[in-house]
Amino acid sequence: MLRSDRLSRDFVSVGAGDTVAQALEKTRAAPGSNEIFYCYAVDPDGRLVGVVPIRKLIRAAPEERISSIMFTRVVKLPADAPDSLVEDFFVTYRFLAFPVVDAQDRILGVVEVSNFVDTFSDTLFDEVEGRVRGEVYRFVGLPQDEMKETRPLLMALRRFPWLLVNIGGGFLAATVSRLFEQTVERLVVVAAFIPMVLVLSESLGVQTTAVSSSMLAEQRVDKLHVRREVIGTSLAGMMAAIVVALLGRIYAANFAFPIVLFIAITLSTSLAACLGAVLPFLFHRFRVDPHMASAPLVLAISDNITLFTYFTLVTHLVV
Repeated sequence: MLRSDRLSRDFVSVGAGDTVAQALEKTRAAPGSNEIFYCYAVDPDGRLVGVVPIRKLIRAAPEERISSIMFTRVVKLPADAPDSLVEDFFVTYRFLAFPVVDAQDRILGVVEVSNFVDTFSDTLFDEVEGRVRGEVYRFVGLPQDEMKETRPLLMALRRFPWLLVNIGGGFLAATVSRLFEQTVERLVVVAAFIPMVLVLSESLGVQTTAVSSSMLAEQRVDKLHVRREVIGTSLAGMMAAIVVALLGRIYAANFAFPIVLFIAITLSTSLAACLGAVLPFLFHRFRVDPHMASAPLVLAISDNITLFTYFTLVTHLVV
């Protein structure tokens, strides 16, 4: 629950149907008007429905309605928000104040950056910086206490296991390529498109891994959000596949090679999205740090399945 000394009552709420002139009049009459950054719009029942920065309010025509200039996607804090959530809001959104609402979305007050950060500046930036640094370290395969380690040999031993995953994945990819050596020799353009095919599945797989890992870090698992992430990522991969297929048509005598590119990239990006969504939760279940293990394994698996699918389709449909 937010402490009362952090909650300011100096805010302006206006009706969504009020004019800019009426809103400005209420702002001038409000206590502490010199330190008010936003004007909050409410519906007839007093529920928060929009926000207008004071700068935008001043520039608007006096006869305009608040409903026509307000932002309807309001970033707001619940009344029971913990300190950590308030800290994250200020660092993430960089706003000067946030409205605090009750269960019915009625404004109880605002939390201003000056009141909050002046009192807790040291802990705010130290803790948030530490959390961000830790997340970055874990995601690229480094322990959270990496900066405290002073022995180079131990640093190397910590990082080496995940390098082995990359080496194993790379060696397997080389083996797959060797199996289809004759295909590459007969159609050189196949090799030219390998980097493009691989980088798309890698990029989308890592992005989905980051989403799932962040959920685990926040101890918030939303299956619906994970499903939407996989579907959205797969659709993005399909769009990219269309673009690459069109580019492939420039170097192909017929439509067989572009079709292969489309199928291979669509399948590989969908697979990478699924792996990126599932593997962090799987590693977490077996008490393996998902941040350190997921990304290298997603890349290794998606790369090799992508190569095998790509070469197989080219061999049977193009060559």
